[in-house]
Amino acid sequence: MERYLSLKQGPTASQVLQRNPKFKSLFDQLGFGPQARGAAAVALMNISAESNSYCFTAQPQGSFLGNDNAIVFTDEDMEVPYPDHRRPLYLEGQINEVFIRRALVDTGSSVNILPLSVLTAAGTPLSKIVQSQTNIRGFGNKSEVTVGHVQVNLKVGPILSLTKFYVVDVDVAYHALLGRPWLNKHKLVVSTYHQCVKGRIGPRPLRIPGNQVPFNKDEAHYSEAEFYTEYIGAGSNPSKDFDTYLPSWTEILDLSNEELITIVDRERKRHSEVNNHAYDHPQCSKVTLPDGRTVYRL
Repeated sequence: MERYLSLKQGPTASQVLQRNPKFKSLFDQLGFGPQARGAAAVALMNISAESNSYCFTAQPQGSFLGNDNAIVFTDEDMEVPYPDHRRPLYLEGQINEVFIRRALVDTGSSVNILPLSVLTAAGTPLSKIVQSQTNIRGFGNKSEVTVGHVQVNLKVGPILSLTKFYVVDVDVAYHALLGRPWLNKHKLVVSTYHQCVKGRIGPRPLRIPGNQVPFNKDEAHYSEAEFYTEYIGAGSNPSKDFDTYLPSWTEILDLSNEELITIVDRERKRHSEVNNHAYDHPQCSKVTLPDGRTVYRL
């Protein structure tokens, strides 16, 4: 008796083959519909059975065309025009419906972190913080004690979830730090090189690009700002507005000591004014979008 596979026999290999996106894409490109795709899958399975080949399995989680859950980064995912960049990966998001520009993705962190100043700017009452002191160790094994932890509504791309953050009262460049708990909860894969995050929402692929303009001119004192060529509202490097002026030797060769001291004092005063920005708390501003909606941004 000839061995034929039937589409009526449970999750057969032909059914799995038809559900494979690559197999379906092939027939879509040829202009064939589901009926032709089903007939071709059955024919392939029958050929396999007649040749006593058993390389196909009737397991719904995969097929010989590859793993449907594979996450692949290609050159098309690249968000930066040059490959040797040193940019951190910042994502845009919302905390309690307040937009943030710098949610730092850190695969080396075992916790999610939120600065107290950002939590306050986002309008979250401090009474929401669960008081608990936890030591968070960072670079050089330095320790920072948390104020407590809090649950906030976090939206990044299409992902909306109640997220636990440890709250710290420190001045940092990021608005939020997303560590392994957030990444693993949503089964996300990170590429700082491509400057994006990928994953899946059910059967649909998910891609969240990094924010390539995360700083404005007033935030150019942050060290990470030097890795970006644009800032919000203009098109030049923000760090250049705060570079230290170094006169050439010919400019100061004939100056007196009093004149040299004047130059040094002037530069010291300018840097003091710039550095004072480092302790400014983020402010929540009201913005009207082109479609008429009103949003709040940090």
